[in-house]
Amino acid sequence: MNTDDLTIRLVQGRTLAHAALPASGMRRASKLSAKYQREGYMQAFDATTLWYDAIWRDGIVHLVCPKLNNLKAEVQKGAFTLDGMPVRIKRLRRFYRHDIIELPFTTCPTEVRLKAFGITISSPVNGQETAPFAGLNAALCLSKNNDLRWITDFAQFHVEQHGLEALILMDNGSTDYGISDIEDALSLTDLKRIMVVSTPWPYGPRGRAPYARTEKYLQTALFNVLRLRWLGQARAVLSCDIDELIHTPGTTIFDMALKSWGGFVRVPGYWRYPDPEAADPSLHASHTHLKPSDKPCPTKWCINPAGPLGGFQWDTHLLERLPLPSLFTNKQGKFWHCRSTTTGWKSNRNAKQETGLQPDRETAEVLAQVFNPPA
Repeated sequence: MNTDDLTIRLVQGRTLAHAALPASGMRRASKLSAKYQREGYMQAFDATTLWYDAIWRDGIVHLVCPKLNNLKAEVQKGAFTLDGMPVRIKRLRRFYRHDIIELPFTTCPTEVRLKAFGITISSPVNGQETAPFAGLNAALCLSKNNDLRWITDFAQFHVEQHGLEALILMDNGSTDYGISDIEDALSLTDLKRIMVVSTPWPYGPRGRAPYARTEKYLQTALFNVLRLRWLGQARAVLSCDIDELIHTPGTTIFDMALKSWGGFVRVPGYWRYPDPEAADPSLHASHTHLKPSDKPCPTKWCINPAGPLGGFQWDTHLLERLPLPSLFTNKQGKFWHCRSTTTGWKSNRNAKQETGLQPDRETAEVLAQVFNPPA
C-alpha cells in the first residue's frame, strides 16, 4: 500500500471540542451514596468535564455532556454565547449516563462560550462530518492499551466475515503506544476508512450492585458524539468491543440489521476460552473452547442510523428508552466473548485455571478460516 492510499483511508479531524471545569473550584458531585462506592471510586469519577464535544447539526449546537448532577442549575442559569451572540438553551435532554444541551443557531458557529461558576468556559464547535462514512458498514469501539495485534485481528475478522468497511476507534488515553501506532496497525487491514479519536478522559468508576455502571459516563456519551457527528449516514453501525467477535451464519450483522424491523438488531454473547495448549492464549484465534454452564453475556447491537430508530440514544448494550428491547434480539446471531483477550483492567480473567471446558467445533472452524487460512 502506498502513502497516498493510506492518506485517503485515514479520516482526519479527530479532535473533540472538550470543555472542563478547572481542577480547583466547583466540581461535579457523585449521586451514589458511600455504601455503593468501591475503593478508589472518586479517583475514577469524572468531576470536571462539562462537555465532551460541541456539534452543530440541523440548526442546533449539541453539547454532549456527562450527567450534570449538581452542576445543572448553574449551567441553566449561565450565559451561553455562540460566536459572541447570546443564546438561550432550547432544550436540556437528560438520559441515564449523559445529558445533551441544545443551543439554536442557524449556521455552524466557530466557538461556544459559557459564563457560569464565576468563570468563562469555551470550546470550538464542530460541524457534522458524515461524508467519509456515508453508505459504509461501520463499527465503533472504545479501547485502552489493547494489544495492537488484538485490534487488527478484531478489525480483519469483521472485514472478512461481515464486510466491515469503516472503524472508529476511540482511544481512552493509551500509554503503551500513540494514536499513529494504532493507525499504522489498522492500515494493515482491508478497511476502507480508519479513524482513531483521542478520548483521554476518565472512563468512570465501577459501583456496587445495582449501580455498577451508573456513573460510567464516558462510553455512552462518546457513542452519541459519533452518532451526531460522523455516523448518521453510514449504511449500518456495529457496537462491540475488541474482545468480541460477531457470528451470524449465512448473513452479516449489517445485513441482519437492515432487514430487521426498525433497522436495529441485538445479538447475545457467549464466552469462549483459549485452548489450554495455545501458545498465546490472549489471541482471538486461540479461543476455541466453551463452558456449557456459562450464562449469556449482555447483548451487542447493530443499527441503520438513518432508519426509524435512528433518533434513539446509543448505549453499550441497547438503545436507551427503546420500548420492548427484547423484541429486537436475534438469537440466530451471536458474539463470541474472548475470555483472555484482555488487559485485565476490569477483572483479571486469567487469574484462575478454568475447568469444565469443551472444544467448540463451530468457533474453531470459523477462527481457523479467518486467522489460519489454507495456503
